[in-house]
Amino acid sequence: MMSLSARLFAALCMLGLAAPVAAAPALWEVRDGNSAIRIFGSVHVLPEDLAWRTSLFDALLARADRVIFETDLSFAAMTELGARAYVEGIYVDGTLLTDIIDDKMERRLRQVAASAAVPFGTLLAMKPWMAANTVSAAAMASLGYTAAGVELVLLPELEAGRLGFLESGDEQLAVLTGGSVDEQLAMLAATLDDMASLPKLMSKVLQRWVTGNPEALAAVLAVEAGGMDAAFMERLIHARNRNWIAPLEAMLADDVESLVIVGAGHLVGDGSVLDLLEQQGYSVERLQ
Repeated sequence: MMSLSARLFAALCMLGLAAPVAAAPALWEVRDGNSAIRIFGSVHVLPEDLAWRTSLFDALLARADRVIFETDLSFAAMTELGARAYVEGIYVDGTLLTDIIDDKMERRLRQVAASAAVPFGTLLAMKPWMAANTVSAAAMASLGYTAAGVELVLLPELEAGRLGFLESGDEQLAVLTGGSVDEQLAMLAATLDDMASLPKLMSKVLQRWVTGNPEALAAVLAVEAGGMDAAFMERLIHARNRNWIAPLEAMLADDVESLVIVGAGHLVGDGSVLDLLEQQGYSVERLQ
């Protein structure tokens, strides 16, 4: 199963950068008196040849006592979560996806599935949210991308004792499974709409991310999020941002040097993690 924010980024993936760029993805320091944590905005899906690490990032990674991801991305944890996602995402009462979607969406889904080499029959037992994830992941794979983003690049370098997590896999899964049928249909429709512009959208997102332009990244993500149901976006971004403030404050109180790595979409715009921390009175400074 792809990590949660990867569903949004999967709809934005790029074929490649048009020209070499100086890598400097945005990195912040949040400080409370003498204690500080660093927060790095990640992308959960990356092309293999994209150079994004900087000497500053590597130095902070090396000296961090704790490295905090959104959730546990180990093989064992993802295998277990994938099995639960499958159970949650399949109809067991005889319902078919084609009983839920209209003829127009079925035609579009058949076209996208064919272009991504997904047998349409495999989608029939899936609920709309799982069908959306399945076709977007397949489309990514057809472009040469997997869910090997920043966190999975770093994972082999980190001892288990240094790793911490902001939420459980079940909490992430609930974001996808907790929506109404109408919300899931809106997600599927938005996913299908994104397919035609996939390379262009990804180019914009990764160009802005790798060059450290969070304001421009926020603008692109805001346009893309416009096709999603508001309740889904509340669960995917805003509610999780709020839920993360307490553990981040605990890290500051413990005075342990931590490097926090979360999806870049959580660090831009109103109601972002950084915005909420500033509202709580913490000092936020851009380091990179």
